[in-house]
Amino acid sequence: MRKLILSLAATPLILGSMAVSAQAADDGFNVLSDVKFKGELRPRYQFSDRDGTTADSGHQLTNRTNLNINAGLLEVDGLNAELELNAVNDFGTEQQSNKDVGGEATVAKISQANISYTAGGVTGILGRKGVNLDNQRFIGTVGWKQNFQTYDLAAVAYGTGGFSIIGAYVYGVNTIFDAGYDYGQGNKFPTSGSGRTNSALVNASYKFMDPIKVTGYAYLLGSASDTYGLAATGKVAMGKSAKLTYRVEGAIQKKATLKTYEDGLISPAPGGHNDSLFGDAGYFNVDVGANISGFLVGLNYEVLGGADKNDKETTQFQTPLATKHKFNGWADQFLGTPTTGLADFNIRAGYKFDTAGKIIGIYHLFNAAADGTGGKKDGSDVKSGDAYGSEFDIAYSVKLPGTNNIGLLVKGALYMGDDATNVAAKDTTLAWVQLDYKFATK
Repeated sequence: MRKLILSLAATPLILGSMAVSAQAADDGFNVLSDVKFKGELRPRYQFSDRDGTTADSGHQLTNRTNLNINAGLLEVDGLNAELELNAVNDFGTEQQSNKDVGGEATVAKISQANISYTAGGVTGILGRKGVNLDNQRFIGTVGWKQNFQTYDLAAVAYGTGGFSIIGAYVYGVNTIFDAGYDYGQGNKFPTSGSGRTNSALVNASYKFMDPIKVTGYAYLLGSASDTYGLAATGKVAMGKSAKLTYRVEGAIQKKATLKTYEDGLISPAPGGHNDSLFGDAGYFNVDVGANISGFLVGLNYEVLGGADKNDKETTQFQTPLATKHKFNGWADQFLGTPTTGLADFNIRAGYKFDTAGKIIGIYHLFNAAADGTGGKKDGSDVKSGDAYGSEFDIAYSVKLPGTNNIGLLVKGALYMGDDATNVAAKDTTLAWVQLDYKFATK
């Protein structure tokens, strides 16, 4: 149940097979029982080269070391505690002078620490938790980053049959950039640091059958925005060797209802609330994919609305808590939506081998989604449909034969900017080689 709704952020780390029971000295009472360890070691090499910068091409070598402990608590049925530690080491490669490096944060922190209780299909959670909702377009853990994102929250989840719902009050966000809350961030949105927030999340879905699942959501981010959306997803079998998947989704973003009175990630100014930070903005996504005897193909069209010069109430659609690396290209050129929005048309193709892994390639065409002002280098307007550039991404992943749970990933991104606009105009090349070893007690 909890696994269905709240997926753990890449539950990493280091202890092998162990079993522990914490007992009171007098009567043998078990404080902890059924202790389970999960671990991950994830070394990664990244090469980066961005044209038009003063930095030369550079590299970064990092390693994620993660340990997750989950145990029953106080011998109460359904009561559990979770503690997770995450450390990222860059071996000094981030300190290269005048080099364009990867930008992974070097941290050692408590990534998850929470208590949960489950009874009658209802699970309550209090504390720090990794949360991935739906496809992570709005709420995610950014598991690609070595230092992933988690949330400080109080949440209730329920599921029965094809129905599931989660509601959460989020009072803190621990981002990919640093180890803890960073005060005094100023008035930028979103800021780079972790911080306090005053936000509410609701996500509910009903799966009628494999061909159709309907999900509705409301994400109220304090002093930032309110987002309301609806998505239909499904899988359709086409004979014995083919499967079709689809996603159709729409959302609207409005001015924030809730207020955050602390400096931090989702606060426009120290102690302030900016009602004009967001007006109305729209979002649309349609995706169709197919697996035909191992051949993978797909089409996707995603639009994040932009500010229109003729409508002062509109602004660009933002997703500050998303797993953004999954969307709009792996070169991460559009982590923040441009003023005139973003239209991303992309096609993908690949092949899934029986035992030799999977290869996938994706080609993106990026364009403006709205008319704006001052976007061109010559000072004229950016028009809806103007090019933002293109990108080609490719990745190959495989479980190494003859090893115990070691995965290999080789991945690259080539972004080609459009010189006609000043939006992400610089060509960017990124490449990664990663090993991933996971282990757990049985």
